[in-house]
Amino acid sequence: MTFDFSVIADNWQILAKGFGTTVLMCTVSLPLGFALGVVLALVKLRGGRLPAAVVSAYVEIFRNIPFLIQIFLLFYALPMFGIRLSPVVVSIGALSAYASAYSAEIIRGAIQSISYGQVEAGYALGLRYLTIFRKILIPQVLGYILPAATNLTITLIKESAILSAITVTELTYMAQNIIGRTFSPVEIFTAIALLYWGLTALVAAVSRSLEHRLQPHLAARRGA
Repeated sequence: MTFDFSVIADNWQILAKGFGTTVLMCTVSLPLGFALGVVLALVKLRGGRLPAAVVSAYVEIFRNIPFLIQIFLLFYALPMFGIRLSPVVVSIGALSAYASAYSAEIIRGAIQSISYGQVEAGYALGLRYLTIFRKILIPQVLGYILPAATNLTITLIKESAILSAITVTELTYMAQNIIGRTFSPVEIFTAIALLYWGLTALVAAVSRSLEHRLQPHLAARRGA
């Protein structure tokens, strides 16, 4: 048995299309998830007991139920209630919800790690909490959340392979189609493994660069 590179060469356009869909799904879902995560974190910190309990329940549900089950429930259970969504919409919604649950805890932990004296100083200057959050906390929070956010991004990229189960034409789905025609699983799975590795390695490299740039600013603020 030999490794047949021609299988990859003959199907690279199909793999490229699937890779592009994977990148698009994650590029859309990550910002949505982080934006919702910010809202959830603020509600949990400042929203009162009942809203905080609702957010906690939301976070626990999406963090503790396997992602495969989440997308199956959204894709197959919602039509039972008259809600029919396309695989792409379900995928973006599921990835965003998954990301928001984790990012909410990342952001909450980062905010709570900052000295509350800075918040009190903002109140003493007559600033509202949202202004304090935007001008005082956010610049410092970025340095704290970057490593955890990087891990979440990499996890989301890998979890996106599960979207093939609901016929989203992302990288793994396209690979399965090629394997069904060529009966060359070793070559195709090797190719997509390298593509996933390359994408996650790029994310990690960008994160390290950003972290290196943020360190002097974070150190200066801590010193202040």
